[in-house]
Amino acid sequence: MTATLRASLRPYTLAGLLAFAALGMPPLCAAPAKAPAAETADGGRYFGPLVAGKMHGQGRLEYASGAFYEGGFARGVFSGQGKLRQASGVEYAGAFSQGAFDGLGRYTSPKGEIYTGNFVKGSFEGVGRFQGADGATFEGHFKHWRPHGAGKLTDTDGTVFEGEFVQGQVQGKATVTTSDGIHYEGELKDWKFEGQGVLRTAEGDEYRGGFKNGQFDGKGVLRYAVAQADGRREDSGNWTEGQLDDPALDKLTRDNIELALYNQRTLLDGALARIAPRDAAKKINLYLLGVAGDGAQEVFHRETAFVQRQFDRDYGTVGRSLMLVNSRNTVAQQPMATRTSIAASLDALGAKMDKANDILFLFLTSHGSPEHELALAQNGMDLHSLPAQELASMLRHSGIRWKVIVISACYAGGFIAPLKDDNTLIITAARSDRTSFGCDDQNDFTYFSEAYFKEALPKSSSFTEAFDKAKVLVQAREAADFREGGMEAEEHSEPQLFQGKAIAAQLKAWRAQPR
Repeated sequence: MTATLRASLRPYTLAGLLAFAALGMPPLCAAPAKAPAAETADGGRYFGPLVAGKMHGQGRLEYASGAFYEGGFARGVFSGQGKLRQASGVEYAGAFSQGAFDGLGRYTSPKGEIYTGNFVKGSFEGVGRFQGADGATFEGHFKHWRPHGAGKLTDTDGTVFEGEFVQGQVQGKATVTTSDGIHYEGELKDWKFEGQGVLRTAEGDEYRGGFKNGQFDGKGVLRYAVAQADGRREDSGNWTEGQLDDPALDKLTRDNIELALYNQRTLLDGALARIAPRDAAKKINLYLLGVAGDGAQEVFHRETAFVQRQFDRDYGTVGRSLMLVNSRNTVAQQPMATRTSIAASLDALGAKMDKANDILFLFLTSHGSPEHELALAQNGMDLHSLPAQELASMLRHSGIRWKVIVISACYAGGFIAPLKDDNTLIITAARSDRTSFGCDDQNDFTYFSEAYFKEALPKSSSFTEAFDKAKVLVQAREAADFREGGMEAEEHSEPQLFQGKAIAAQLKAWRAQPR
């Protein structure tokens, strides 16, 4: 139900294709009426009648490139019924007027797209049908080659959109039917359910209420065709990102947060005090600081917990790893992730590290904004987000020299410029202007963190090699999602990496040490 649905129509632009010059066919030259074939100035050959030195009547115009027109002429231009083929692969069969497609016809682009219906002065207008090379179709009204007006779009997955279209985009209320039996009637935005609507599943369940970004969101009622295990036949109330809000759980969270507020300084001080002294037997120690930013979704908490276990086990950070977590499940037991706690933790770690040799691995995971701020949020509390510049200032204040920074968030690439220096390796889940994927309360990982920490890092000899592998895995997973949801390749997250001139040698020296 939550797959992104987008149109796949990208009409081939004619851009004056029908003018003689654009066709590669020069102005017609007079030829003797007695000649069975007249040659044009650039070697084209015309077979047919001439009137006053101009092609007029039924004839055929051919070029060595393979381009040809066969059909009616009037005073030297295409007119009436005819068939056109260009060397580029464009084909058209149908009505012409004054040299342009005009009337009923069938147009095939070099990509294999087919337009069948009405043409006006060289443009596909009015009622018609489009069929893409990938099998997507649209039947209805067109304007300047794009769906415009009432119509029905069927995408490559068999999802059908019926409603009003404006310049290729469905607008306002529409009817959507998916290949797996979901039927939706209501408002859409960017091809997703958004606003008020009614959704019915193949099993007979029905939801009436608000939607946002393709999910139940706002007030709504979900009625079940078959009673649930506890006997209930419906869930009613306020929904957030597809989940029904639980007032009792919200109250418990608020109560826990109130208690936690009194204990946060104690929790943080205790966690910092437990950071072990550096191992003097090793010239280079690795320290780990993890930040799970948004407590509204447990995926960030799960990621930092996994990374701490992984690094303590595989990279010798036992006693020298610290997690700052916003979560409804740890709010009273673990230090929260706030600007204050992050700054204090960096300063404390910097004080315990050998700044000339030791390395900090900083992992931050949360939602990110186009303004390049990392979300810091706890249920029931308003927390300030963490801007990229603020994080850079915290790191400078800590005095920590050697750093590996991994940021798993939308738009995370925007953190690179403020953080980069010769002694730092920076890895981000997305480009500065792209979103990342997998932020869901039910997930154990976001897409990038799963690819990097779970899949790639155990099989890699360096953090950069793991990035190269993870980038390929993320690309493949996103591509599979895009095919399923009708999205386009330009929306890939495109993870980023920056490596300073000196950090590579320091990391190599760290890895060369005995474990």
